Amino acid sequence: MPGRKPKPPRLYLRERDGRERLWVIIDRGREISTGCGEKEVRGAEERFQEYLAGKHVSTVGTRDFTRLKVADVLTFYAEAKARPATATVKAAARYREMLAFCETLSEWWGGKNVSDIRGETCRQYVEWRTAQPLRRAKTEAALKKRVSPATARRELEVLRAAVNLYHAEYTLPSVPKITLPEKSVPRDRWLTRAEVAALLWACLGWRREVDTGRWAKIQPEGIRKQTRTRRAHIARFILIGLYTGTRHEAIERLQWHANVDGGWVDLGRGLLYRRGSGERETKKRRPPARIPHRLMPHLLRWQQLDRTHPTSNEHPIRHVIHTSTGEGLSTPIRTGWEGIRNDAALGADVVPHVLRHTCVTWQLQAGVLPWEVAGAVGMTVEQIENGYGHHSPDYQKASAEAFGKRTTPP
Repeated sequence: MPGRKPKPPRLYLRERDGRERLWVIIDRGREISTGCGEKEVRGAEERFQEYLAGKHVSTVGTRDFTRLKVADVLTFYAEAKARPATATVKAAARYREMLAFCETLSEWWGGKNVSDIRGETCRQYVEWRTAQPLRRAKTEAALKKRVSPATARRELEVLRAAVNLYHAEYTLPSVPKITLPEKSVPRDRWLTRAEVAALLWACLGWRREVDTGRWAKIQPEGIRKQTRTRRAHIARFILIGLYTGTRHEAIERLQWHANVDGGWVDLGRGLLYRRGSGERETKKRRPPARIPHRLMPHLLRWQQLDRTHPTSNEHPIRHVIHTSTGEGLSTPIRTGWEGIRNDAALGADVVPHVLRHTCVTWQLQAGVLPWEVAGAVGMTVEQIENGYGHHSPDYQKASAEAFGKRTTPP
């Protein structure tokens, strides 16, 4: 008769005569002291993780996917994709994001083998992930939100990439199929001119009352100027996104001079370069764009303000979008955007990416040809026609008017 399956290593609070209780690690009858008392829970957990790390034997190199650990595949992938110290800011940010995805994946998949990857376990992962709260949540309302299926899908895409890369190196006999959740429905939200004006008024330090629609100062007299100063960079962000349709990540990295980390503004030639000289082109196209004549005066004024900024003598301002101290943004525009959106009495569907939708929609409504819009914002003509074509005044016009024409009978 086979014996019982041994329990995995675990922490245990050991009683001691006349002394404080001590956290110990029990593994197959052995007892290893952590040196941490009853109240030192975090320290005991760290010692436990160190013990598990030292006990683990890597399975990287094996072709037997019934023994190959998912955690080892993710570690192999992270090491293979490691960025050098000279990597661009964007590349380093992408790598940190990938590491965060691998860490989250390891929480659920880490103890499983690659052979355990199948449709059922993928769906279980999505169910587990979408029941978790947002890690970056700060407000009470945000704490009630849960991880979206789109985030779980992105994480599973990283897992798929890791398995494929391992297969390319060691040739697994069979590559498991990773089942992804359905893509979310593309947003069709765009802003009216009144809504854009509301956002800009909120940047200036005003709040619109939902019930009456009237505008009031956010703070008592004397504080409005401070609010306006704190939100000046968001006003720049809105106008650049609205007039050029540039993705919000590229707007946040725009600089006044050519560089390798991000795009830059060439006011002499009237061009906006969305990509730095050291950045490679991706499927999210970032072609140069001609600066619209309505945006040019704003850029000229902003550049003059930055040249005369109090900090410009010691440290010239490089970024078009910067804080009140002249420094570039260290994190994406998120909290500030939510603040002006709430003050403008707009819904949660108004996200930064809606500026790109608005730029495309307004151009098509003005009768600009789809191929010209596609070249200006960095999309394909197919994307324009499939996602925004119905905004054009000529959309299906010939088809709708065909029924009113007289035809000569044969």
